[in-house]
Amino acid sequence: MEELSPNLITHLIEKRLTELQKLLDSKKKSYEKSPQGRIRISQNGGHPEFYLITERGSLRGKYLPHSKETLARQLAQKDYDARLIKQLQKEISALQNYLKQTDNGRAIPELYENLCPARRDLITPATLTNEEYAAHWQEISWTGRPFAPDAPYICTAHGERVRSKSEVIIADTLFRYNIPYRYEFPITLKRINPDDIRGNFGSSITLYPDFLCLNTRTRTEFFWEHFGLMDSNEYSNNAAGKLRLYTENGILAGRNLIITMETQTEPPSIKSLEKLIEEFLL
Repeated sequence: MEELSPNLITHLIEKRLTELQKLLDSKKKSYEKSPQGRIRISQNGGHPEFYLITERGSLRGKYLPHSKETLARQLAQKDYDARLIKQLQKEISALQNYLKQTDNGRAIPELYENLCPARRDLITPATLTNEEYAAHWQEISWTGRPFAPDAPYICTAHGERVRSKSEVIIADTLFRYNIPYRYEFPITLKRINPDDIRGNFGSSITLYPDFLCLNTRTRTEFFWEHFGLMDSNEYSNNAAGKLRLYTENGILAGRNLIITMETQTEPPSIKSLEKLIEEFLL
């Protein structure tokens, strides 16, 4: 849907700048407190010897015995810090210039966003707005898993049929956070573990994850599986098998898979759902 992915590095650059500036201030203070002079190191029979140089233009300096090792370390650190300060200043300047030249990463998207609606309708932008990307993403149609005739009719706040009250809570929380999602969007996985006790090595299986969610800022998709009957041995065994299939197919918890669970005594917590959404989907 896009020729150019959104700018995701600006906030990293800003974080890097904060770290660089903090280190620069610290090194400048420590450099000012460093002892006078500089250190020269030479080798004598494979062993280093340290010399203190205090006079401008001097090449040899005064020999530092082992009892002066602390001074040698301070002088070596001073020399390193002097070079580090210069490099920190260069990197800070380069990153600040990038932010200035790109209007904090907003220059390219604003070329399109600042146009009038009539002109925007005539243009295919290199990068879509988050809202446009989400709208295109949600245009896809699919056939989910059918409901059994005797299944209870459970709906979300915006009228979508789901299978459990816990899924209602998850769906309504996603909707409240304006997170685009697809309910029970099918995915085909390979059985690639030859030790799979179910056999069928090399065959394919279609699963219907509870939710496929979109982080519109990063354009990243996350599968969300809620395991709601973890008290049941049969259910928990099936859940473990499903998670193994996900892992073997590169769908990993914390990277592109969100997992929630419950038992009869531990229902889903809205606060924990909100934490997961804020961590992965915003």
